[in-house]
Amino acid sequence: MLDATVDSKSELYADVGGEKKIHVLHVDDDAKFLTVAKQCLEEQGLIQVDTALSAENAMEKLSNARYDVVVADYQMTGKNGLELLKGMRQRGIDVPFILFTCKGKGEIAIEALNAGVERFIDKQGEAEATYEELRHSIINAVKRQRTEKLLREAENRLRQITENIQDILLLTDTSFIVTYASTSCKSILGYDPNDIVGKSLEHLIHPDDLPNVIKTVEKAMENRSGARMEARVKQADGRFLLLEGIGKILTDDKGQFAGAVLTCRDITERRRMEQAIEESEEKYRKLFEEAMDAIFVADAETGILVDCNRAATVLVGRPKSELIGMHQRLLHPEENAGKFSKSFEQHLREKEGDVIEGRIVTKNGEIRDVAIKGNLIEIRGKKMLQGIFRDITENKKSLERVNFQARMLNAVGQAIIATDMNGTITYWNLAAERLYGWSEAEVLGRNIIDITPAETSREQAKNILNRLTAGESWSGEILAKRRDGTVFQVIVTDAPIANDKGELIGIVGISTDITEQKWMQEVLEQAIAKVAELNEKLRVVGGLTRHDVRNKLSALNGRLYLLKKRCGDNVEAQQQITEMESISKQILRILEFEKVYVQVGAEELGYVDVESQLYEAASLFSDLQGIRLVNDCRGLVVLADSLLRQLFYNLIDNTLKYGEKTSVIRVYYEVDKDQLRLVYEDDGVGIPDDVRVNLFREGYGKGTGYGLYLIQRICEAYGWSIQETGSQGQGARFTMTVPKKSKDGKGCYKIS
Repeated sequence: MLDATVDSKSELYADVGGEKKIHVLHVDDDAKFLTVAKQCLEEQGLIQVDTALSAENAMEKLSNARYDVVVADYQMTGKNGLELLKGMRQRGIDVPFILFTCKGKGEIAIEALNAGVERFIDKQGEAEATYEELRHSIINAVKRQRTEKLLREAENRLRQITENIQDILLLTDTSFIVTYASTSCKSILGYDPNDIVGKSLEHLIHPDDLPNVIKTVEKAMENRSGARMEARVKQADGRFLLLEGIGKILTDDKGQFAGAVLTCRDITERRRMEQAIEESEEKYRKLFEEAMDAIFVADAETGILVDCNRAATVLVGRPKSELIGMHQRLLHPEENAGKFSKSFEQHLREKEGDVIEGRIVTKNGEIRDVAIKGNLIEIRGKKMLQGIFRDITENKKSLERVNFQARMLNAVGQAIIATDMNGTITYWNLAAERLYGWSEAEVLGRNIIDITPAETSREQAKNILNRLTAGESWSGEILAKRRDGTVFQVIVTDAPIANDKGELIGIVGISTDITEQKWMQEVLEQAIAKVAELNEKLRVVGGLTRHDVRNKLSALNGRLYLLKKRCGDNVEAQQQITEMESISKQILRILEFEKVYVQVGAEELGYVDVESQLYEAASLFSDLQGIRLVNDCRGLVVLADSLLRQLFYNLIDNTLKYGEKTSVIRVYYEVDKDQLRLVYEDDGVGIPDDVRVNLFREGYGKGTGYGLYLIQRICEAYGWSIQETGSQGQGARFTMTVPKKSKDGKGCYKIS
């Protein structure tokens, strides 16, 4: 027997690019549904939707524009959704593809998986949850694709860094024979990397420095640690350069010595410069070291750092010994194909003493904003660039916070207006400009009474202002006017503003145009009438195409979703919308029942694997709510049809809805002499005794009343019987009794 656990996975909403729009192509042959879906997806502003009414239309658009994600129905006029996906891949269009359809997942799941569908979403469910799931799926698909792109770029950058590193990078085996040498060996030592590979390190080191190097290496091997050393190394022309090397012992997965990695940099010039600088260092060293701003000194020709003060080490989080000899470009995070960083080049060519803004990167990867003042100086005939760095990160963050608050207020869809205690306008956001027709520049300094209230509401506005100046808040409806004189109804919420001392210093008000709400009320009443009419005509649903009915209901759910968001705190409207959503759900369940019910007894019975049917039924649920599924049906096949999966689906659905405290679902079988018992049980709250009598009766139950009734009808079609044999408070147990042979003498089950 097999004990399998089916776990749910939650996907996190993630930022995929700041304010960058996600471009989606939505393909469906129902124009009205496309309109509603577009509004729902674009509601939060991150997603921008383009639409196509067929696979052919979609291919034309994909040829002329770039999209981040394609969302498509399965069943459409002409080519279906999977045929569209196949055509895209044949043309090399490799964007994520999501099926958003009424087609049952179980019917096309394997085909969709093989075709490369990113996600399968049922569009006939509750609108809010459905569009939230679709929105999350779109964002996560884009995030995954962009992450893969970034990974490829990172791998490419790593390769370029290795090939273009200015320091020498060497790898050795356990005998310190070079196995890899970076291309920088050519520019620093004059050797082609291939000339070094295969040779021992000791042949490159000056004989007088070799004993000290060997001693340092032996100590590093003993401690399995790194080591820093200086030694003279022979160049290709026979001369010696002074190199500083940092070595690290490498070990295998068993902790055994496996080789070494060594990075070396030329410090010959650094040593010469240090000697030159020491001659005049006493004159300014104290002032240099104690300066509050960070100071870096670099060779103007090579860009190598030759000195820095204490504030510089604090700023970048690196010790002075690590900074000296480093190229100044490594202080800056920006990519620059030139010899130096952009700020360094700018200081070299522009007027001396100019202050420019730049960024530096600390050792732990933090990016800091700095103001840099650069000056060219000369030390013993060598041109140096001295840079004074002042950290302005916090100042910029403060400015960004102020700017963010301003952008946030401008992003609000409601008009926000601030005045002083006399009613003189001091702030006017973009929504106020759109609502009232006045620009901010035109109204600042003018009195609010002269701008926003209609002529018939001026006295009311004055009374409101008097209450606000007295420290009261006010909220209510008022007639307002636009710049062109148009009068319209708004809801206004006003409140006084106080400083830290509790003194009143101003007034802030939020205005909302409720003209659309009035219109929405009419739309709501029309929608209620349409739903009532739909309810009266359910008897003719069987004569309609199921796909078309579900599409229309999906569009209706989208409308209800939009109405619900826009009606705000209107309790009566919210109740009406909730009732309509409930009616829509009932319709969908009845359609689903009708779809399955007509299949009962239609298929020819054959031998079906019970274990796989149970797993397939469980996979149709996006979330099993932490319930563990124990499938002890391996080797059992029964005489049934494809509805066996539906039978298990309904049982699992019943547990999820009413089990309350269920932690385990177990399905197993028991063999008797002339029959087999297939048992489904859970450890939930069980079924009340007074309910058990009518449990399988048509229309009985908390939902549609057709779930368990359908199970019984499927069992009857198979020649089985079913009973609920659990105990109240100890879990539900459904026992299906399978006879040994069918009426025509065929075996009803087999066990391998």
